[in-house]
Amino acid sequence: MERLPSRTNRIFEPHTAKVPEAVLRALLVMGTELKQCEPAWLVGGSCGALLQGVELQAVPRDLDVYVDAEHAGEIHRALQAYSTDEQIYSETGMYGSLLSHYSIEGVQVELVGSLKVRLDAAEYEVRVQSLLASYAYEGLIGGATIRFMPLVHELLFNVLRDRPDRFEPLAEAMRGEPDRHIPLLNELLQDNRIGPLYVDRLKELFRIPSGRKGEPDEP
Repeated sequence: MERLPSRTNRIFEPHTAKVPEAVLRALLVMGTELKQCEPAWLVGGSCGALLQGVELQAVPRDLDVYVDAEHAGEIHRALQAYSTDEQIYSETGMYGSLLSHYSIEGVQVELVGSLKVRLDAAEYEVRVQSLLASYAYEGLIGGATIRFMPLVHELLFNVLRDRPDRFEPLAEAMRGEPDRHIPLLNELLQDNRIGPLYVDRLKELFRIPSGRKGEPDEP
């Protein structure tokens, strides 16, 4: 990936080889339909990780799109022609978020507003506009500019939900550039309640020696 001086202008060439054509077409439609929307929205999940070069085994069949709940209504209205339900707040197990769904080019798209993850030893809230969008990389999909959820979010999220099939390849892809990822990781650890067990797992995944300057902070 090519890094540019501004942290809000990070450009890369998406890795499209393992992403189905229908998913790429759906991204193009979204990028076109949402071009005039001011609120930030970020593509995450397996599709976002694959397009950023993470070697996942799973082939994405749907799209996870993240936005702050307060802005989700504007995105929903812009995609109304593709909507399959109305927005509703949902709590399932450890997850809580404002959800709505769309069918675009035969691909299910889930719009996730202000995702919250609650565990006994951790609470994590996804803040798109005020934090994650500032670290997002962007790439062109069929001529449409798409912004992607930072890999640090994907790593933390999958550690919290104990998905080694996701967090191990994510860590492998990120490990070579710790200075790129650790600043955001530190912000997420400081702004959320992330227990020592999860912090230790993150340090282990980054293979950061104890006492190294710039290592993830304790919560």
